[in-house]
Amino acid sequence: MTCVQCGHPHPSLIRRRLRPARYSCRSCGAVFPPGAIPAAHSAPGSAVGREPPAAPQGDPLAAFMPARMVRWVREEAGQTPVPDAPDRATLARWYKDFDALVVAARTSAEARAALERVSEVPLDLLPPRPPAFSKVCAALHATCYDAGLAASRLAGQDPVLVAERVGHLRRWLATAGRSTTWLEAPPAPAPAAESVEELLTPPESFTTEQVRALFCALFGVDKGPSVPGVRDRFGDDRIREALLAYLRTGARPLRDAVAADLAAGPAAGAGAP
Repeated sequence: MTCVQCGHPHPSLIRRRLRPARYSCRSCGAVFPPGAIPAAHSAPGSAVGREPPAAPQGDPLAAFMPARMVRWVREEAGQTPVPDAPDRATLARWYKDFDALVVAARTSAEARAALERVSEVPLDLLPPRPPAFSKVCAALHATCYDAGLAASRLAGQDPVLVAERVGHLRRWLATAGRSTTWLEAPPAPAPAAESVEELLTPPESFTTEQVRALFCALFGVDKGPSVPGVRDRFGDDRIREALLAYLRTGARPLRDAVAADLAAGPAAGAGAP
């Protein structure tokens, strides 16, 4: 068994109650039903597994969006150049407009035809309301860019396609969108030592000033992640160790861990220690 889009072996079988079985490719992110025909062997005009108008393999945009969306961006642009490393406004617009196309395809024959030209996934397997670009980015910021924790904040939607979107946008934040992460925020003023010492035993409820002191000591910024996200990502014992390290030497080991994980790629953000 190989992926109908990229040919990668052993796609994962996904089964959910009251939903058709389907496969998910861990390499390119394609989602397709059992029995789908690989692109090179499909019948002309078929909606799944047909040869796409332009192969996304090697396309720099494939790092930041699924193959169907890459094809749509290229088709919409025509001969107009598009940026290989889109900024936030551009990428957010592409996601918003593509999601709108999927919604419109359920009621418009024209929109459905446009979607079928580019998508290897049948319309009935695409969620009508996937998590928006801004919501996915917010979940990643809040959880220190941990893909698994971010996806859990978007629960209630199709887990395969949520993971696909989280993975692509995490990759954008690690590269072209790095300037939008809180890791690149201006340094915050150093907190008072007494304020940090108070946090060695976590309070039941954090005040605004305590949150600011916590983030400044751990990450050198006064806002960006969330307290629950940081605690879920690292645990209270590791946070305490990091606060002690800051008090002793000014080191920020958890900031270093977040930066290294984000730079390392998608696999590093799924609950890495």
